[in-house]
Amino acid sequence: MAVSSSEGWERYVPLAGVVFAVLMVLSAIAFPMPPGGDAAAAAHPSWLTTHHDAVIAQSYLRGMAAVALLVLIAALAAAVRRVRGSSVMADAVLVAGALEAGLLLLAQGVGLATALLARDGATADTVRALAPLQDACLDIAALPGVVVFGAAGLAAIRTKVLPRWLGVLSLVGAPVALTDALSYDGGPLASIGLLGLLYSIGWALLVGVRLPLQPVVDDNTLQLPDQDRTMGNQPSNGCGTGALVTDQA
Repeated sequence: MAVSSSEGWERYVPLAGVVFAVLMVLSAIAFPMPPGGDAAAAAHPSWLTTHHDAVIAQSYLRGMAAVALLVLIAALAAAVRRVRGSSVMADAVLVAGALEAGLLLLAQGVGLATALLARDGATADTVRALAPLQDACLDIAALPGVVVFGAAGLAAIRTKVLPRWLGVLSLVGAPVALTDALSYDGGPLASIGLLGLLYSIGWALLVGVRLPLQPVVDDNTLQLPDQDRTMGNQPSNGCGTGALVTDQA
């Protein structure tokens, strides 16, 4: 099989996964956390009124992280498509990843809106009413993540666009993402909701670092075994030079 690798600036596009991981970690450690931990700050209007500047900055950081995740997903889908042509797996990764990143971006937009409302003196009930919307966007964003992890894992194993171990790790992410989606506030899995976020950060970091280093095996350019090429150069049935049989992928 022919082996190639990305060239130029496109080779480094997957490093957006590293950017995503760094921004998510920075947004968690550089700003005060609301009383509800990972819950929407709008659920605590009095706290949000005091810390609205921090929440505004945090919303922008996490919004940029969502954009970086979208870039990583696009790079991964493009890598799969280069190997397999216009494949269902590449489309699944791209569409589901775009939906996931879009929902994450929407959640940060809602968070920004609540901080601005609190800054401008909106009533506590008005601010608090937006908290379930932000939480719902964050929770439901994990559902397309199930497709992203599943399709990326299968693509890695079948096309070698990523190492096999990372493909298996991606498949493990599918049930993790499903668990994360079910970890809504007050639900039976609420206490383990942070697991999905940590997994996503680690996965994006690994894919972002490994994808630029992975040689791409082009399934559309197959070479014949030596014995087949030898047979193809010999006369066949008295009709002159034998035809070279090509095996199309």
